[in-house]
Amino acid sequence: LIGCLGGLIGAVFNAANEHLTIWRMKRVNTSKTRRFLEVLFVSMLVSTVSFVMPLIWGRCTQRPTDMQDWTNQEKNLVDALVAFRCDPKHEYNEVASLIFTDADTAIKQLFHFREAGADDSSTFSSAALFLFFVPYIALASITYGIAVPSGLFVPSLLSGAAFGRLCGHLLHKLDHTSGTFADSGTYALMGAAAVLGGMARMTISLTVILLEATGDMQYVLPLMLTLMAARFTGNVFNEGLYDIHIKLKNIPFLEPEVPSIAERHEIVAGQVMSAEVKCLRPVERAGVVYDLLRSCSHGTFPIVDTASGGTLYGTASRSMLCTLLQRRAFGPPDVLTEYDACESLGSRRLSPLVQWDTIERAYPRYPTVDTIEVRGADRNSWLDLRPYANTAPYTVNETASIQRTYRLFRTLGLRFLVVVNHHNQVVGIITRKDLLPEAIKDSLLRGRNAHASGNLITGAVSSDDEEEDDDEYDHDGRYEHDDDDHLGVDRFA
Repeated sequence: LIGCLGGLIGAVFNAANEHLTIWRMKRVNTSKTRRFLEVLFVSMLVSTVSFVMPLIWGRCTQRPTDMQDWTNQEKNLVDALVAFRCDPKHEYNEVASLIFTDADTAIKQLFHFREAGADDSSTFSSAALFLFFVPYIALASITYGIAVPSGLFVPSLLSGAAFGRLCGHLLHKLDHTSGTFADSGTYALMGAAAVLGGMARMTISLTVILLEATGDMQYVLPLMLTLMAARFTGNVFNEGLYDIHIKLKNIPFLEPEVPSIAERHEIVAGQVMSAEVKCLRPVERAGVVYDLLRSCSHGTFPIVDTASGGTLYGTASRSMLCTLLQRRAFGPPDVLTEYDACESLGSRRLSPLVQWDTIERAYPRYPTVDTIEVRGADRNSWLDLRPYANTAPYTVNETASIQRTYRLFRTLGLRFLVVVNHHNQVVGIITRKDLLPEAIKDSLLRGRNAHASGNLITGAVSSDDEEEDDDEYDHDGRYEHDDDDHLGVDRFA
């Protein structure tokens, strides 16, 4: 029951925060000034409500006195009770003790405080728990998403603990304190798990975390049942909060399992790939590279040998190309009349060699194309990309199944996957967005020819929303770190 109620609370929390986030993205996030003013407003609102709630309660409760069989931890928690407008030695304010103490101390109080007195009056009464729970979880929903570093783990645990302890009080009153139900602290633990599971929809990880926090294996089964009930109940209404924000930010997140639409249809890599691939040659004019960097804002460029019909030679990262242009690592225009093929050049170097540690020394603040200027006299200079290219990128054949392609892409954490034919000629590219269920469905509706050769034109990975992807990746195209909201790669134009 607590799990189902926690899942319902989590669903309401997620729905409210989703609508608030959509409004915030349209009206607030468009301006830094508005975001700053929102932080000020929310801070004042939280401070005001946190101060007014203990005033509204306005009742002083006697501190527990019979603590002979209490542990030292429980006695220390009694000392942490806040005497807001009460006698500091003998009384405390129940609501103030939950608000004005640290969140971890408040959670321990809800978990460990025992019921006291012959009439089963508790350290925190039901009315105080209700008065604390409703405004606190409402403020958490409003606060999550503003321009401050914040999380939901501790607020969810604290509000859930208050909710669970409140449920324990109600059960004890229905039972007339005959001892049928467990202690209210146990229900506080289950409530914390239920509310957090209802918001995040995590099960195994939360079970392990809460078990490590309690150190008591007897709670394994109750926690598992509570979290599963919260997850199933919440999934009836909406998705988890983190999944909702991933979709709101248009982050191309790949689920662990292959999309169901791909399982129902026989789809190959050639049907979902982007066929118009923009590439560079192993030896390219500096002006061509510069114009390409100026025309797009993407991270990786395939390198193909056009003399052999578009055979894949390797890949080059944007940071590396910008560094080479900044250091003017290109040869004079007369060093080569026109590029014909790699074999004809042999081991001949057409431009100065920049050491790899020099290129990586600027990490993570690589030079940008805006800070580079290629003058007219240098535009016809030759830039030899052969020493810097990743000559062994991950590839997949155009006839490979979508299941194999999906698992390869997700298991290796790739940013892109080059699609080649049986002659190792580049015919397309697959990015993270191409493997989303919506993109696979669009590919089926378009009926793209799986074996049509791609059009190789000078270019790079392009963005559907034309926003810059600042994530950095290693030379194999795998994720290195994520500094941007865009965790995937955009399509080829």
